[in-house]
Amino acid sequence: MRNQTTKNHPLTQATASTLDVITLSFRLLYERFPFWLKINFWFLLLSLPLITAPAAKASLYAVTASGLRDPAGTKIQGKQELLSNLPKHITKAWAITATKWISFIIITFSIVFWITRDAWPLRLISLLSFYSLFLWRQTACFLYPVLIEHPELSTREIITHAFLLAFRKPFETLLLMVVSNLLLFFGIILMGPVMLFIPALRAIIQIQGYWYLTGETIPGFMDIVQYTNQYEQSTEH
Repeated sequence: MRNQTTKNHPLTQATASTLDVITLSFRLLYERFPFWLKINFWFLLLSLPLITAPAAKASLYAVTASGLRDPAGTKIQGKQELLSNLPKHITKAWAITATKWISFIIITFSIVFWITRDAWPLRLISLLSFYSLFLWRQTACFLYPVLIEHPELSTREIITHAFLLAFRKPFETLLLMVVSNLLLFFGIILMGPVMLFIPALRAIIQIQGYWYLTGETIPGFMDIVQYTNQYEQSTEH
């Protein structure tokens, strides 16, 4: 019955859940694996000099978003797009990375400080620090999607926008965060060939998750021909 219902009523963005967005991300990775593999390889290569790693990550997200908006795979040249985007985001990418990890250090210090107090009422304050750490990790899911979708925003505005989205959509963001963290965990543990697609997959999930929560069009939920015609018409105007 479920299969029949799905066939009669195709899944659309309006009826999709966060889990459907994640499932779509895995499907798109499989369907266009050579493309994602290529840009992921160049991302890893450009990240080897640590000084370029934040910009390389921003470039990866930018090319991933362009690739998702080109479902037919006829317009985006992965390597060229990656290299051309690299210098565009280097300043803000570094500022975001620095702010992110400085915030993590402060929150971690706060947790350690309060949890080691002798009086239990003071130790309870650490719950606020743990909640801050939770929000910190949720916010991290949207930092790069916001950066590449709204490059006109300042670093402070990018972080604020990502934070407010995570704060307003905690349950949806939680699922995105858990899946992204698990992928990162297995990527680090397994290393080797797995890392040739894990960063790109995390980018796909986080970008589409951001689009889903902000109401932006997700091309994967539309027919390719329909979306291509709609996209070309919008760019003409």
